[in-house]
Order: sequence, then C-alpha cells, then structure tokens
Amino acid sequence: RLSQRLKLAHPNKDMVGVLCMDLDDFKKINESLGHSAGDALLIQVTKRIQTHIRHGDTLGRLGGDEFIVLLTDLQTTEEITQIVENLIQQFRLPFSIDGQSLTMTLSIGVAIHPVDGNDASQLLRQADAAMFYAKSNGRNTFTYYTESMNRDATRRLLIEQQMYGALERGEFYLFYQPQIELATGKMIGAEALLRWQNDQLGPIGPDEFIPVAEQTGLIVSIGEFVMHSAIKMASKWQALQPDFRMAINLSPCQFRDPGLLGFVEQQLLQYPVQPNTLELEITEGVLLSGYLMTDELFQSFTAKGIEMAMDDFGTGYSSLSYLRRYPFAILKIDRSFINDMTTDPADRELVNASIAMAHGLGLKVVAEGVETEEQANSLKIMNCDYVQGYYFSKPITPDELISKLENYVHE
Repeated sequence: RLSQRLKLAHPNKDMVGVLCMDLDDFKKINESLGHSAGDALLIQVTKRIQTHIRHGDTLGRLGGDEFIVLLTDLQTTEEITQIVENLIQQFRLPFSIDGQSLTMTLSIGVAIHPVDGNDASQLLRQADAAMFYAKSNGRNTFTYYTESMNRDATRRLLIEQQMYGALERGEFYLFYQPQIELATGKMIGAEALLRWQNDQLGPIGPDEFIPVAEQTGLIVSIGEFVMHSAIKMASKWQALQPDFRMAINLSPCQFRDPGLLGFVEQQLLQYPVQPNTLELEITEGVLLSGYLMTDELFQSFTAKGIEMAMDDFGTGYSSLSYLRRYPFAILKIDRSFINDMTTDPADRELVNASIAMAHGLGLKVVAEGVETEEQANSLKIMNCDYVQGYYFSKPITPDELISKLENYVHE
C-alpha cells in the first residue's frame, strides 16, 4: 500500500507521512495478565488509532505491538504533528481489560516523502529508527526522522551485539558514589553505579546502554550482577562500619522480574548484610508501568526491613501521589533542581518545599548532584539529611572507597 501511495505521490512530490508506532512496555501485559488479555488490548488499541486518524489515512500492523499509519493529502508537517499529538493525547485515557483499567503509552517515529526519501522500504526503516529514538528518549512521545538517526541506529545495533556476552567477558563493573550525612559530615553509605568498558567500542555510558539492555531483556541478568556485586561489597565495608548503607537502582524491567525478591533474599542470606542498610531506588517510571505486583513487592521488601527510595523526585507528574500510596523511606531530589537552586529562586523553593514535605511524611532526603560548597550549605540550612555529588566525591572504585572508610573510622 505504501509503495502504491508513493507512486501516486512521486510525480508531483506530494507529501506522505509514515508513522511507525510501538506500544511502550506492552510485554508486561502478556507477562502479568496473559496473552489473551494482550490480544484484547491490541484490538482496543487498533480501534482507538483508527478512530483518531483521518478517513483517507491507512492503518496497518507490522506485527506484535507495532503499527504503521500512512498519512496522505498533506500540505504541511504541522498537520502531521497535530495528528500525532492527538494520538498520544488519546492514549492517556485508560483501556479496560477484564475489568481492569490499564494505561498504555505510544512511541511514534515519523518519516516524510519526499523529504526523507522516495522508497517505501527506506521510509519504513527511517520511521522505525525515529520510533526507537523516541523510545530511548523517554517514551510516550514522537520524533521526526533525521539523518543522524542512521548513525544512532548503527551504534545502537553495535551496542546490542557487544552486550551479548559482555557479562561473561567481565566488561561490566561498579563504581560507588559516597553519600554524606550533612549534619555530621560522615560518610554513611554509597550508591552503586554501573559502568561498561568494551574492547571494540570503549567506555559506554549508562544513559546509552541501559535502554538497550531494557529493550533486549538483558537488564535482568545485568541487574543481578549489580545486586550481587554491591551486596558483596557492602558486607566487606560493614566490617569497618556496621551501619554503612548501599543504594542500588532498579530498572522497570528488573522490578517486573518475578525472580527479583527471591534473588535479593538469596544475596542477603549469602552475605552478612543487614536488610535495613539496603536501599532499592526506583523512579516514577517504574510505577507508571502499572505492574500488578507493585503493592506486593513493596510490602515484601519493607517487611524485611529493606528501604525503598524514590529516585529523580520532581521530574515526573505523579510523584506526590506515589509517595502517599507506597511506603517509601527515602526521597532523592533530582540533580536538575540542585544545579540551579543557588541561582533560581523557584528551584530553591521547590527543593526547600520537597525537603519539608518529605520530613512531614517521615521520609529521609538525599540531594543528588551537589557540586558546590554553596549548594551544600544551602541544603544544610534546609535540613536535608544526606547528599551526594562531585563536591564531596566523584564515583570511585571499591578500593578507593575502602580507603575513605578507613580514614573515616580512624578519624
């Protein structure tokens, strides 16, 4: 159908829009509710898309949870933008599956004839590349294709290829960023930070490889490596400082892994680490995924004394409601607010209000990304509990952290 439309459009260089759309985190529906629920959801998704495109547009399904829409009779790209924005808006309304209310979001990539090309397969590849770009930049959004995305797609493929076997080759390792108690200046814990050094690609940052690990499912085994390594290290450091805390990040895919709780329990049995010194950090995105076992997982972790932290507080839309609903023990204020708090009165007030609110709810507060003495002093005046950032220490190796701990203990 696309080839036919392009043949008609090509002589006059008429504009044709190709939308590649993918449901975000659709896999979790099949995992938690079963394939019949997933199929029922796809039927509703198809109807909703069809309802909110124009009469002359064409909807097709590439397979799985990926859809294609062909837009014709266009004069400007603004028309495409309006259609795409409306689709994303419509997906904010929940779907009803077996009596349960589910919210799904879309990532959409857009390629345009004749701007991006004249060939059907080329335009499909470009729309697909733009869609992956939208997914890797937060999901629930749309992106127009640009030439740089071909390079990005090639690099992403290389990263994916190299990621297979990277654990076995010992390419992943952890750095640790100390967390400091502001009132005393004492190092009370550290956050485990994953790093990757690949022989072919060199150092690859987590912002680049974590989305690939999520999409391939490799994040579960990588996450287990992080959990095992961090808890093992914590057991050594607690020999020097028994109350030393270890903060570990959980991705959405890890959080939905049915084996997560059992794996954490196994590590705590293997290494003499007190559960109340273990802190598991999740972002609002984990909770937005609508995982049905969230309540049960929170209850299980908190019952064991493990503390849950809301990471990147202030960057989402529903953080406050989640703080009320779930038994968080710690709130981590995102570095974007800390960066400008000494120059932007609005950010300063937001940080101050967040700390006061968290304390009112009985939560401790960690400020991330503290890089100056002025920021540290301001946070101390606001009664922030803990801080981490380059002003106190960059992420360091296990041996460097041991040396710091020994110095603290000696002092």
